[in-house]
Amino acid sequence: MMTPYILGKGRAGQAIEKSLAMLAIQNPGLRLQPAIGLERGVDLHAVKRTGGKSILCIANPHALHTQAIIDAETAGFNAVLCEKPACVNPEQLKKIRAVRIPVAICHGYRMSWGIQHIRSMIERKELGDVIAIESRYWQSSSAARALEPSSSKTWKDDKALAGEYDTLLDLGTHFIDAAAYLMGSKPVSIEGVRSFANAESPHRDTHLNLVVRFPQGRALGSVSKTVHGATNQFEMNVLGTGGAASWNFLSPDEIVVGAGRDRRIVTRKDAQLGSQQSPFHGLGWLEGYVEIASRLTEELQSGTSRDYPKLQEHLDLLERLFQTRWDSFY
Repeated sequence: MMTPYILGKGRAGQAIEKSLAMLAIQNPGLRLQPAIGLERGVDLHAVKRTGGKSILCIANPHALHTQAIIDAETAGFNAVLCEKPACVNPEQLKKIRAVRIPVAICHGYRMSWGIQHIRSMIERKELGDVIAIESRYWQSSSAARALEPSSSKTWKDDKALAGEYDTLLDLGTHFIDAAAYLMGSKPVSIEGVRSFANAESPHRDTHLNLVVRFPQGRALGSVSKTVHGATNQFEMNVLGTGGAASWNFLSPDEIVVGAGRDRRIVTRKDAQLGSQQSPFHGLGWLEGYVEIASRLTEELQSGTSRDYPKLQEHLDLLERLFQTRWDSFY
């Protein structure tokens, strides 16, 4: 039997719990037990003494992730499933580099059908050589609260729990992960402009323009929490010498492919990823959580590892993010 334990009771923790429940239904052979919630500050060594294979799922405040991962390894957990980011500053990054148990990072967008399919198109040279990737990830949470201010504070207003960033590590990490996955390489450098417009606390960046340089091209990202009217607008546009491909999270089972002045829509026809439900009947952003949890648990059962967002490559991307050269602040 395999038992998952969840640190964190917010939306991320609930998403992980739902994903594990779905995984247990669709793959009973994994013998996955119902998830057990843990309180913040729990003694992980005492939890692990219960025996059997176990996964620690981390969904508590960002700045607490690093120590939880380290403690999970020393306590004897077999693997970790962690919300991004795994760390919030270079000091934490150095500490966590030594972790060697399997750690999966919940970059669910990368595991979506759209990103996976475009990656295969790039590998087959269907788009020619990649010139650039241009992305937009817009939300409206800061914009909404600017119109209806609240005196109550959240853990993201506390640097000890959230670190020095907000949008950069909350949304920007998804953009960087998807861009690096499509490019098939690590960034060389990052430059950016950082805005604090409508910020609820002085350290909480709300809008970013990022230029990410890769060995073979660039990725440009507009990443924001203060775009009025936005929902969860995440799109990736790959521009190639022989074609272009665009994927939008709001239409997750469609890709717009361009060639010259013409364009066509490629639709999903398989049900192999995530919940394995038929196309256009999926779980939205939970699909990626289910797929990552599935691959991590299969690795523990069989010893063979399929592709999923792993800790060390995540840390490579975070290291570049922490080295971003900020041209200006406004």
